[in-house]
Amino acid sequence: DTVGQGHEAVVSTQSTFFFFFSHKMWSFCLLLLVGSAASDQQKAAEAIQGAIFGDASTARVYVAPGTGGSRAKASSSRTYQASMSSAAASATASATAGTAAHTMSTSQAMGAMVVPAMASPVYSHKRPSGKQYSFQQLSSMSANRAPQHGGSFYRPNAHERLPVVEQCQNTQCHLSLVMILDSSGSVGYDNFQLTLSFVQTLLEILAVKADEAGLKVCTGIVRYSSRVDVIVDPCCENSMCRIVEQFTGNRVGYVPGSTNTAGAMKVARQMLQATASYKKVAILITDGHSNTGGSPVTFSTQMRLEDNINIVALGVTNNVNNAELRGISGMDEVTKIDYFDHFHDLANILLEANYMDESALLVTFESICALDTSPAFTNTRPREETSEETECNWGGWSQCMGQSGNCEMRRSCKSETAIVDTEVKSCPCPTVSAVSHTGLYYSSTTRMHPRSRHNKRRRPY
Repeated sequence: DTVGQGHEAVVSTQSTFFFFFSHKMWSFCLLLLVGSAASDQQKAAEAIQGAIFGDASTARVYVAPGTGGSRAKASSSRTYQASMSSAAASATASATAGTAAHTMSTSQAMGAMVVPAMASPVYSHKRPSGKQYSFQQLSSMSANRAPQHGGSFYRPNAHERLPVVEQCQNTQCHLSLVMILDSSGSVGYDNFQLTLSFVQTLLEILAVKADEAGLKVCTGIVRYSSRVDVIVDPCCENSMCRIVEQFTGNRVGYVPGSTNTAGAMKVARQMLQATASYKKVAILITDGHSNTGGSPVTFSTQMRLEDNINIVALGVTNNVNNAELRGISGMDEVTKIDYFDHFHDLANILLEANYMDESALLVTFESICALDTSPAFTNTRPREETSEETECNWGGWSQCMGQSGNCEMRRSCKSETAIVDTEVKSCPCPTVSAVSHTGLYYSSTTRMHPRSRHNKRRRPY
């Protein structure tokens, strides 16, 4: 009996130890998974925050989702109370104070699990060649003195069938931003709506920060799948309030197809060259890898090095082409999130990085739009005539070719780089009935040499 009891005690002890060890290992693995996802979202937020606002360090501490914790931030630095009505100002202050109190009490009660910032090389990448300004630096500059685009303006070839965005150098702004949204078939309607929701939050944050700093932002939006569409043209100078309105009522539709990332980057480059600005940023959001239109890597490298455009390539899901995303952005690491559902967490990081929360952002943005007297949204407007004229040289007419009485001649007008125009005209079809020994066609009226040993009628080929 004693031996049996001892054996049972040993088994019981081993079972308890095994259960305890397994529970701890499961918790440790779960912590690693949560920490890995949080790290990806933190890196994505760091890249976006640094590219747009010029301060990536504010996005380097993140509270893992589901823990009820949040970073303790100082009171909001927004200064809109002077320009808002007293009711709106009171609502903003109440929302901010209430959220801060709730955040502090929740953090103290539950204990926030903070994932510390890694010494990530995600933002120590091959930066654009020119100077990158922060919002604080831009606030001391005048938009009327924004530098115009230097060099020639990019235009896609006609056979690519891409939208052409004409230059508008009289549109001057501190920051030019283009959002490039993947609408391919693999994304799906629901996930595309999540993308739009995130972009809307990002633009609202940008509107609040720009209003605080007194900055003018020129915004463009590109949607692409097999084809590329200009959703918002920066030359139209729509206010951020008018642009955000387009995200309601399904005005930005979902158009499935293939993934023409190269074509989308070409349209985005035209947009960023079009306006005069101190800083140019392109943010690409895609769930896969390009499968039509060629590789976007070489062209994106030209955008960074020749036009000083800061590019963030945000991949969603594990189906992304990591090498392609690195090539597009020039970053040492891939910027991505695992699921479209993580856009909400990514938005929360950016909100905290800019000393905001959802309720205060909503109240403040609505207060800004209440004072917005700009015209209704438009995506077309007359632009000034460009001084650059495309010159080409017309070549000679081709031979008259065709069949069944439908024959035509062609000629092309070529510039230094490509064919820019083509003319076609009808012509009488030649009559062919004989072939010489050299294989050349002769008409029925041609007389053969009487002494030729090949002077014999042959059926034409």
